[in-house]
Amino acid sequence: MPYKIKNFTPANNKETLKKVDFESKPGQITNVYLEAEKQKSFKKIILGRQKNKTGRYQVDNEDVINKNFIKLHTEYIKTDTWFQRLIPTKWILALSLLSDLQFLRNARIKYAEKKYDYLSLLDSKNDLSDLKLRRDIDEAINKFVKFSNESHEKIVNNLDQILSRLNESMSQKMFNEFSPQVKVLSKALYDIEKETLLKRMEFKFVQVLYDKIESLNELRDSCTCEFNTKKSNNKLLRKRKALFEYKQTRFIVEKQLKFLNIRLNKLRLESILLIFRKKTISSQFKFELDKFYKTYSVSKEVQQEVSSELNNWKKVIKDKFNDQNFTEKKFLFSFIKTEVNLLTKFIISNIHNYHKLILTGEIKYGNKNEFLSLRKHYKKQIVPVVKQAENWMESNFKNLDINFEWFLKGSFKLSSLNMIYVKILKAINLGKKNIVISDFLHLLTNRDYEMLFETITKINEFYPNISFIILHSKTFTISDLSKNKKIYWSKNDELVKTTTKEFFEKNLIDICKNELGESNVFAFSKESENLIDVENRLWNVNTKKFNDNGFIFINPLEVSTEFIENNSVPINVRIIRTNKYHDKNMYFGVTRNKTKIYFYSEDKEFERENEVVLYFEERSISAII
Repeated sequence: MPYKIKNFTPANNKETLKKVDFESKPGQITNVYLEAEKQKSFKKIILGRQKNKTGRYQVDNEDVINKNFIKLHTEYIKTDTWFQRLIPTKWILALSLLSDLQFLRNARIKYAEKKYDYLSLLDSKNDLSDLKLRRDIDEAINKFVKFSNESHEKIVNNLDQILSRLNESMSQKMFNEFSPQVKVLSKALYDIEKETLLKRMEFKFVQVLYDKIESLNELRDSCTCEFNTKKSNNKLLRKRKALFEYKQTRFIVEKQLKFLNIRLNKLRLESILLIFRKKTISSQFKFELDKFYKTYSVSKEVQQEVSSELNNWKKVIKDKFNDQNFTEKKFLFSFIKTEVNLLTKFIISNIHNYHKLILTGEIKYGNKNEFLSLRKHYKKQIVPVVKQAENWMESNFKNLDINFEWFLKGSFKLSSLNMIYVKILKAINLGKKNIVISDFLHLLTNRDYEMLFETITKINEFYPNISFIILHSKTFTISDLSKNKKIYWSKNDELVKTTTKEFFEKNLIDICKNELGESNVFAFSKESENLIDVENRLWNVNTKKFNDNGFIFINPLEVSTEFIENNSVPINVRIIRTNKYHDKNMYFGVTRNKTKIYFYSEDKEFERENEVVLYFEERSISAII
């Protein structure tokens, strides 16, 4: 769940939004309609800059209110500056993609794999027997690494399950009567303790694996063929001494060491990030705990008891980890050692068999032209990390129907739409699941607006975990105004969610004042108790009370284009020029008395200058003045 905010009241009483209930969903657009001051208040909340007095605040299932934490999960897109447009797009997108640790790690592994495979091929010098030997050794080492990883993963997963159950039970036991945030945050905090210990265990395992793999390049003396050849009295044999060199494992081992080194760096970085995450969660946990103590006047003795229990919880985790150390040591220094010995024997035996083929003259060489073609093929597959990032971006542009080719080569982003694309793609590259678009859509041209929402639709298709939150101060920037669509807006200084039909009904006077002008405002005169004259037509309205003269506001979402028998009034309207609304189901027309009206129709389409009959019902009236 991207954002889930429930019964949130800001700690700062001066905020214009006094209460917030808000939820965004992955793969969907969430529309929020607020005036400028309330947008500022909502922005502070959504970006983690406002602490809560009461209520619960979750982002990506984390109960954390912290602006630095939110920055890692949410991209806030606002109008750009000219300075931002001067930064080359290629730099922004490439650097953001390379900041994605998973992508960077995979790209480096791919590059190292292809590079060392190519070097090993060159080193074989078209000797097919040597090439087969290298492939057999590579396969054997891969199997050893895979088997070792799977075996160690079982040990780690077993400990992980034990500690996860412990943390779940401890959080339930200690904080069952506390607020939900305290219980969730306590578990999250001690899950970090668990993760830290598991990372340490994995780091130690990879180090041992690294040393064992590295030792495979030191088996030169295990086969005496090279030494015997150099000292041989056979002159012809001495000339071929280079074929007896122990070199087949060199690039294969270097490749595996590169993989392990990348893995070690990943574990180091993840351990550092856990430290910062622990600091954030700990701060939020302390805040929620102190707030609970203050709200319910918890005694100092109980507070000290809770603190003591938390320390014991941490100690139990470490004890469980220490209990596992014996199994871990047995695995590292007995099981791994046995497996490496078997691998060593396999390598030595196969290299010695290759030496026998040399002595008997049975080695085979491949076709020179085929070798050259194979060499070119292997070299072509070596793609640098930055180039992989560029290829990934181009593929992403194609998937999302974004044409960046013309300005990726330049330094300038000439339109606001391109800048929005850059920021959205940067957020995707950084793995952010929440994209907030500030209130600037009214600045876009109709064409740019359509292209933007076509792209958002594509993004929801290819990245279903990403949610879009769009802020509006104008109704015409809302892409879908159908009656039953949900929208957030401010009601009595509280953020509420209703249908767009109810939203228009409650806010039509302000919408007409700020956006529509005199549209949808019809003059009336009272003929009798329940009978009024509108547009020279008599309308029998039973549920409303009218003065002798005044104006009625007609809800554009409650106007019918089909004949209605009971208590409706027909109004002839001529469809005129294209209106300002981006939702194509919203039409703009003028009555015979020159009254302008917006109305919504999903079932029928109307062409310009066509005349249509609209039917007003009693529920069409949103306000009377």
